[in-house]
Amino acid sequence: MPNPVKQADAAAEPKARRREADGAAAVDRALQALLAFREGDRGLTLGELSRRTGLYKSTLLRLLASLEKQRFVLRRADGSYGLGPTLFRLGSLYERSLDLRGVVEPALRALVAETGESASLYVRERDRRLCLMRIDSRQNVRDHIVPGALLPTDRGAAGRVLLRYEAGPGADRGRALVVTSIGERDPELAAVAAPLFDREGRLLGALCVAGTATRFADADLMARARAAILAGARAVTGILGGPAELFDA
Repeated sequence: MPNPVKQADAAAEPKARRREADGAAAVDRALQALLAFREGDRGLTLGELSRRTGLYKSTLLRLLASLEKQRFVLRRADGSYGLGPTLFRLGSLYERSLDLRGVVEPALRALVAETGESASLYVRERDRRLCLMRIDSRQNVRDHIVPGALLPTDRGAAGRVLLRYEAGPGADRGRALVVTSIGERDPELAAVAAPLFDREGRLLGALCVAGTATRFADADLMARARAAILAGARAVTGILGGPAELFDA
């Protein structure tokens, strides 16, 4: 004899799945509305939001009402919408929760795995550069730099990155973000470096991969090193909330 409870549960299950799917779709649309805001936007009209998202105005009104309730957006006196303080609070929480070592170290290890050369993070220390983090390669012949080492900023790829972008990503816009050096600090060494930026667009440091000039004379290794350092700098900058799109140019 059929169990009426099981029959009722079976009948309700498709409805529950539809509700879940509808809820996920609504979240996706709400995120679309938030992501429609761009750098420099002070307020967007309902019509502009509709154009940017492809959503109907009636749908947007429902979404924006929910977002406004939780202060993800604010409605201005002129009827336009702006981003709200909840996003700032969440962004601040995210920034404080970041562990720089936990973000950068995987990128350094990926650089070593891709190139077979040593990878480092350098930061500015007055008129010099400080090796803050380092993952050594397994090469028998390599540069022997340890965390805490101070090196000049006017020689070497990482040093030139720190000088070039100390005022931010717009300081030298139009020039390649990846910098290479061969025999600058040491005639036997070569390096490839790129900048890291935070969410305010400030320079955090220089990601660098380095090895012998002889090995870097190989065009294939140089190409792989440039591609890997660009991808690594983009990934770290993006995680830190910085302008990762700069690395797509």
